[in-house]
Amino acid sequence: MLRKTALVTGTSGDIGRSIALALSEKGYDVFLCAFKNQINMQGLKTEVKTFNFDISDPNEVKEFSELLKRKNQFFDLIVCNAGIAENESMLIDKSVVEIDGIIKTNLNGTIYCNKYFLPLIKKGGCLVNISSFLGVYGGSCEAVYSASKAGIIGLTKALAKECAPLQIRVNCVSPGFIDTKMNACFNKQEKDEITKLTPLRKLGEGQHVAKAVLYLAENDFVTGENLIVSGGLII
Repeated sequence: MLRKTALVTGTSGDIGRSIALALSEKGYDVFLCAFKNQINMQGLKTEVKTFNFDISDPNEVKEFSELLKRKNQFFDLIVCNAGIAENESMLIDKSVVEIDGIIKTNLNGTIYCNKYFLPLIKKGGCLVNISSFLGVYGGSCEAVYSASKAGIIGLTKALAKECAPLQIRVNCVSPGFIDTKMNACFNKQEKDEITKLTPLRKLGEGQHVAKAVLYLAENDFVTGENLIVSGGLII
């Protein structure tokens, strides 16, 4: 029996790597994608291939998708996880360059990946976008990031309706505060405060997001949903 195949973007980060590890553990062959960073393949038990491209460049995304088509490579699951964070500051203090960079990568990049990767998904397969709970609730001094992530949720819900007749499901995972290298800017006191605000009284881990992705990949009657993985944290 052929193993299922998944493609995951943003796998040089902690959440992307956790998703890749969970999929490999479940028996998926995994295509790992990142920008220019080195991809850690340690611990992956199935066949793995690595690729580097910039999701914010539509030409690079298109070229990569065309390479996969030429190789007749199709997927049971595609996870669009790549994205960047922003330094906390008020919107009035944000430069246009900073604003454009966040929107270009987080929102436009996810749209490009959805556009060019959807034809690579097998009938009955699933696309999962990674957003953020800030895309639902908004975050003070993170207005642009919140807007970019809210756009991903709207994109997901619209695409789910477009793709349902093709028997392709489109869902979204919105992590809360996940203890990753990307959040290294928070000191211990700040993390303790976040923990106190979280009903489950703990910080999230990459494996919690990965489990949500697996659920959406395997439940064939779920589409157009945004699954919040935050320990109950609402800002």
